Amino acid sequence: MPRLATLTMLLVLGLDAQASCTNTATGAGLAPGDWITPGDWITPGDARTHTAPTMGWPMLARQQVVLLGEQHDRPDHHRFQLASLAALHAHQPDLAIGLEMLPRESQPALDAWVAGDIDEAALLEQSQWYRYWGFDPELYLPVLRFARDQALPLKALNVTPELRQRLVEDGVSTLPPAQRHGIPEPVAAMPSYRERLEASLEEHALELGGEGFGQGFDDDMIDGFVYAQQVWDMAMAQGLAALVEDGHLAVGLVGMGHASHGEGIEAQLKSLGIADVASLLPLSADDACEAEAGLADAVFVIREDKQSEGPRLGVGVESSEGRPGLVVTEVVPNSPAEAAGLRVGDRILSFAGRSITHPYQLKALVPRVLPGTQASITVTRDHQRQTLTVSFPIVEPALDVERGEGTRQHQRPALQQEQQQEQQQEQEQVPQE
Repeated sequence: MPRLATLTMLLVLGLDAQASCTNTATGAGLAPGDWITPGDWITPGDARTHTAPTMGWPMLARQQVVLLGEQHDRPDHHRFQLASLAALHAHQPDLAIGLEMLPRESQPALDAWVAGDIDEAALLEQSQWYRYWGFDPELYLPVLRFARDQALPLKALNVTPELRQRLVEDGVSTLPPAQRHGIPEPVAAMPSYRERLEASLEEHALELGGEGFGQGFDDDMIDGFVYAQQVWDMAMAQGLAALVEDGHLAVGLVGMGHASHGEGIEAQLKSLGIADVASLLPLSADDACEAEAGLADAVFVIREDKQSEGPRLGVGVESSEGRPGLVVTEVVPNSPAEAAGLRVGDRILSFAGRSITHPYQLKALVPRVLPGTQASITVTRDHQRQTLTVSFPIVEPALDVERGEGTRQHQRPALQQEQQQEQQQEQEQVPQE
């Protein structure tokens, strides 16, 4: 079967059970996951299941812009995006992909990649992927390869953190158009969007500082936070609008918050005269059941990946201009770094044989170490160079609390067998009533 047809089929396979959250789940006493299954599509506020978006792929492909939401670190979200791109491309070959991940400065690297002039390593280096984004590129490479295979334009939608800060602090209109890539002043946020952003701000503050921290933000702080999000939304909207002006179906790969409720990018697009916009989001069965009307045009039900976190070194670092390496500012107790003998004040020069000059390089390299293996780390301490060995333990399996199961993709078969035998012995020792 052709590759494109195979990718398209991945998206439309699902159960065609006609059920609703209010009737079926409540009446039968079932959990949402028992009747909404991965592979289903629903329309928020309706929840009847379908094998494709109710708008239909041909109609979606006739939109000016389609937003595909993601949680950046979720592999299942990126698989949803790839399959959606394949389905849209089957109906509209003149498609271009906009990327939240990279700023305009990365555009030459994206163009060279699509043209076949550079390989993956060069793409990541020349786009400065780890500096600007930092999430594992393996999550995004399948989409980038698809774009290259099909000769689809890739568009960097973002701006650098430095420019974003200037736009927010000084105001978009104060900068000459050439310095802001022609990004216009964003339209005012809808009241509902402002409420969601304010709630998000307080939630993040609670995570950082605990209960009571950050509550009662003053109006100026809230206004600044909301304006920053509007600038971000407008920057991406302007990039997508440019693709539409060039005659493409513009498909944006963006964070869930930017693509939901029609309040983020979509609102800014409409201010630019782009009216035909659709949004598709991936959600778990439980979240899909609770999806309120207006959240998106369609929701794809995914099977949640319960994956273990990758290795962590357990250090805080900072760079200093004019000197090589990274200074260790913190060593986490009981971490691989502490076990290896790293100390505060050490200057990290290399990790696993790779020179380190910026924190994003260390952030990118550590997750690639396989659990149960070791890596070398070279530091200077008291003007002396020394090489330490860091051991990364085998990561415990992620648990499915509801089923009492763990994912064991990181465990050796022998270890699995030992655990099964132990579980069987424990069950045999339980007294019978």
